[in-house]
Amino acid sequence: MLVVGSLKAILFKMANSKQISYENRVTAFIDILGFKQLIKESTSNIEKIELLYKVLKFLKSFERPSKWSTEIVSIEENAQSKGIDNFKIEGSVQCTTFSDSIVISILVNDTNINEVTSTLITNLSEVGSILVQANILWRGAISVGQLIHEKNGIVLGQALIDAYTFENSYAKYPRIILTDKLIKQLNYPYKSKPESYPYHLYVERFEDGLVGFHQLKYFEVVQDALFGNTNILKNSINRAKNTIINGLDSSFDSPDVFLKYKWLKEIYNNLYIDSKIKPKIHELNESIRGNNIHFSYTQDFYSKND
Repeated sequence: MLVVGSLKAILFKMANSKQISYENRVTAFIDILGFKQLIKESTSNIEKIELLYKVLKFLKSFERPSKWSTEIVSIEENAQSKGIDNFKIEGSVQCTTFSDSIVISILVNDTNINEVTSTLITNLSEVGSILVQANILWRGAISVGQLIHEKNGIVLGQALIDAYTFENSYAKYPRIILTDKLIKQLNYPYKSKPESYPYHLYVERFEDGLVGFHQLKYFEVVQDALFGNTNILKNSINRAKNTIINGLDSSFDSPDVFLKYKWLKEIYNNLYIDSKIKPKIHELNESIRGNNIHFSYTQDFYSKND
């Protein structure tokens, strides 16, 4: 009877609290690739434990709205001409992290969805570039729709289901993809530069027909604006390159993982960045004697002979 009475009191209190209703929110669901394997390796590797802890703490910091800034958006002329204040999301963003997953949502209306999506994508692209330098790959999806997302971490609604399902079914590689529902509300096609938004610089259509941005796109888009010192960009690119090569060479018993790193290797080699800053990742045994099985062997050979 006491338990029943307590439950009734709780429900009565909830019924008299503020009304809860769905909001239209651009919603991203993202998770870390190979997290189970990283956990397994961390049980006997103190460096892996420290890495995972730092990565999760880094992602957790984005639960603070102030982390979602317009710094990257503001470097684009098409954002400056539209007014940077229109791209601010600090007052409407919610972020919840749990284990290896992160959910971000921003309140949106018919007039600001392009600005909101721009700020979300540019921030996520920067975060992805930081993670890839730390040997961490991620994937995700972004949709739009009805959602309840509160500061206490409660998240429910169709927008999250759509983003999670799309990510789980199709993302596959280290990229964040956009649902058709979101794409239909964005400014496509745009016919001139004044009609463009910052996200247009990041988003592309991949060979499998999906639309989104990969984990290396940040380096390509902001290389001139934010990497005034080419050594900083070169060092960042080199760390990303090493992540890819290490991934290729540590996936002998994981063909699915190997294909993800192979996909990212092709993305890396096709980045529009000067070859003096971004040296090519060579094919296995490319034009050298022998039949070695490690990409690092070929890479070391060319590095010593450059």
